[in-house]
Amino acid sequence: MSSKVARVSNSKKNTQKKTTLNINRNLVYMAKPPYGGWVSFTAHLALKCDYPLFKVGNKTEGKTRPYGYGVEYQNVAISDLVKKPNLLITAIDKNYYQYLPEIKSATIVIHDPTELKEPVLEALKRFKVITIRETVQKLLREKHGIESTFLYHPLYKFPRGDQKKTSGKAISLSRVDFDKHTEMIVEANKGLKMPVEIYGAMNDLYVYHKLRDTQFRRYYKGKFPKTFDALTELLATSKFVVDMSAINRDGGGSQYTFLEAIYMDCALILSSKWVAGVKTPFRHGVNCFVVSSAEELRELLRRNPDTKKIVKNAKRMLAPHLKAKGW
Repeated sequence: MSSKVARVSNSKKNTQKKTTLNINRNLVYMAKPPYGGWVSFTAHLALKCDYPLFKVGNKTEGKTRPYGYGVEYQNVAISDLVKKPNLLITAIDKNYYQYLPEIKSATIVIHDPTELKEPVLEALKRFKVITIRETVQKLLREKHGIESTFLYHPLYKFPRGDQKKTSGKAISLSRVDFDKHTEMIVEANKGLKMPVEIYGAMNDLYVYHKLRDTQFRRYYKGKFPKTFDALTELLATSKFVVDMSAINRDGGGSQYTFLEAIYMDCALILSSKWVAGVKTPFRHGVNCFVVSSAEELRELLRRNPDTKKIVKNAKRMLAPHLKAKGW
């Protein structure tokens, strides 16, 4: 079996050059979610830099399994995993905290403040830490005394296909979850002739508490396959991508729903809670639209403004993500 485990699983081989010169990292995904930003980040990084991907398993398997977006991974016993050099933990949740004491040396990516639980904070004392938002880098330093290296999310240049925008069409591709505030989109859809189409994995608890008495099911289109073909098919015809993300003590920077939307010539509509009071490249009316309520979102979509300049200006933000220096 080839030593390169993370591969493009179809006939389209990854022809991009490595952007990291001195390290061949071994990526480790230590989390349960099969969808969302952690998964997108891991896939983009694996493809961008041609790094192998592993998961912690009960035993070391001789085969690889599909991870999504053309990437494959190998299940490896923790006793074998810790022998590998240059481990980079791309994400971790509570299901894998038990393995942290066995990993003596690694680099770990911290995406947002919700990940900073005690077992993780303890591991950060001996791990090298990478943050992908400057707000999180600042929080780690000021609240926990932990230094980290800020790096831009890597963006893999997947085939874009033909762009056939539908005037006024808006979609949401985020998880349906508390921190994504899907309820704002559902409320904004009331009275819209062309309501926002909602895609993404559901948090059932969130749906029960926040959306059960709404018309959410009318607008929800389900999950989409973890392939770039499926992603581009959705984005190619969309004029707007709506993302109402708001995470306490986070925000300002980018995430994959933003980057993929910009890459596919869609205009972003963001929540004011994402950009307020933090360092951010996003500017309302310049490279995105910003709304603070369901009513503002509804009125913006009704107005259906021209987005050519917004899309053009937003493209400038992609450069550091496409270069992916430091990974």
